[in-house]
Amino acid sequence: MNNSFSNLLFVLLSKTESIALTTHVNSDGDGMVALFALQEILWQKGLDSTIISDGEDLSRYDFLMHKAKILPFEDEMQFDATIVVDCNSYDRLGARRALVDRAENVAVIDHHILEHNPIEGDLLHIDYWQVSVGAMIWQLFENEIMSYEPDLRNFLANCTYVSILNDTNNFVNANSKKEVFELAAKLCDEGIEPHVLNREFFHNCSVSEILYNGRTLSTITMELDRRVLFLFSDYALAQELDYDPENKMSVVRQVQGVAEALGVIYCQEIKPDVWKVSLRSIILNVQEIAAKYGGGGHRKASGLTMKGKLDAVKATLLSEFEKALEEA
Repeated sequence: MNNSFSNLLFVLLSKTESIALTTHVNSDGDGMVALFALQEILWQKGLDSTIISDGEDLSRYDFLMHKAKILPFEDEMQFDATIVVDCNSYDRLGARRALVDRAENVAVIDHHILEHNPIEGDLLHIDYWQVSVGAMIWQLFENEIMSYEPDLRNFLANCTYVSILNDTNNFVNANSKKEVFELAAKLCDEGIEPHVLNREFFHNCSVSEILYNGRTLSTITMELDRRVLFLFSDYALAQELDYDPENKMSVVRQVQGVAEALGVIYCQEIKPDVWKVSLRSIILNVQEIAAKYGGGGHRKASGLTMKGKLDAVKATLLSEFEKALEEA
């Protein structure tokens, strides 16, 4: 991949005094971790930036974020430039859309299919074929990265590998292509320790998280003639366990191997009557379903947020899956 985008971005940012970096609501191990890497690359160019979060608990990334400069979003925030990664829709920015609306310069780096209400920017790089936005950043800025000291290259390689772990679900998703393994090998040359990063990212959870996941798995039902697996976690469960599920690994990863399920719907109540929904399918384009409700993602894995009672949310989603299965 050539470095024309990186040059254009540096030129764009050279005119600014303040830079915000942000990603989609319900940030994950691709978008947020990619921001850690991008912030370091900008620092190396003498460009100061601030990662703007939703105020979520980011402790799961402690092994990567020791140098990160992060602030939770506040209504009055304004920056000269805003860079959005892992998202190309205003709908998926939540209140942080204001960072884009108020900025003089806007850049977008993403690998999702163009979604509803796309962000209007001065500089956009959207590549549907990339495995993760973290991998995109490595490749877009590779010429810069190769000029850094070994320790810094290793840090950026760690970030990139974690972003790949997140978006391939540890190399089991269909996007785990030859090119992904070739990039992983290159990251190994930079000194990453895959087993350590795997442990830190996937196997670093509390007893409360295990209990939460176990209770959630006990809600599984098979719907639509056993073609769709449905499960949920309600807000009362999180309160009972004194557990904040919004910022942890989604339990949906644990049910993607059910042989008879052509699709998975996971509803997680993050506030009373506010449901974070994860959709998965091996044959359906769930991104189209998510986009109808202001969400988005990938063809086989997408997410959205819905409000209402569980029965109504479930009925709406099952109706969408039923229509999609009829058309498949």
